[in-house]
Amino acid sequence: MNRYDILKEIAKEKSKGASVVDYVMGIGLCAVTLDDGRTGVSYTDRKSIPWGCSLYDELPKTGVDVEEFIKLFDSSDVLLNALGTSAINACVNDENYENGDVMEAVNLSKDDVMGMVGYFDPMVSGIKRQLKTLYIFEKERTLTTWPQKALPPEEIPNVLPECSVLLISATTVMNKSFDDILKYAKTDRIILLGPSTPMVPKAFPEVKVFGGTTVSPASLKTIAHGGGTRNLYREKVGKKVILIN
Repeated sequence: MNRYDILKEIAKEKSKGASVVDYVMGIGLCAVTLDDGRTGVSYTDRKSIPWGCSLYDELPKTGVDVEEFIKLFDSSDVLLNALGTSAINACVNDENYENGDVMEAVNLSKDDVMGMVGYFDPMVSGIKRQLKTLYIFEKERTLTTWPQKALPPEEIPNVLPECSVLLISATTVMNKSFDDILKYAKTDRIILLGPSTPMVPKAFPEVKVFGGTTVSPASLKTIAHGGGTRNLYREKVGKKVILIN
């Protein structure tokens, strides 16, 4: 059983027979709320959404067992995949995690070389000041000049082995590229970060620090209005949480 099957099985075990009462597919995030109030969130890969005013002949139905949404985690459709990820996170991210910023849980030094898979814009400038070198891998940002130009993913096999710290976007869980990245890691200082993060060490034993986002049912309104993670935090319908493995 691979890590994604393990993740789905854990979500099903923790679903406790819950059903989906509402969901949103926003331009920044997607979210799913269960009938017991648990709510999960994930990233919307809007650049990969097909054109058209009606993407689906039939929309996913509410009132169904959450396992029907968990199955969407395997969909090649980016929005349905995001709903599946959100449903999984609603089930599994229900512990009393420590509140806080993931970088505060990582002891960086001027000797460290970090590989950042995914462009975390708000963090780049602050992280660069703490490190010897920062490499960022993001296909869509190779033309970015500030705060730092990104490298194409094709450079991961050449550069990642020299990194002492890895910061990996949880979108690699959604698109199932996490293992392809991990095989080049030569460090055990691995961070999984982003609103899509499932805080599940059993499925991701290599990850030392999980940095995710927990949300309340009220977050659906913010997301439906086009809000992203920073909006969730500002409106106090979501919070940053960490789990050290």
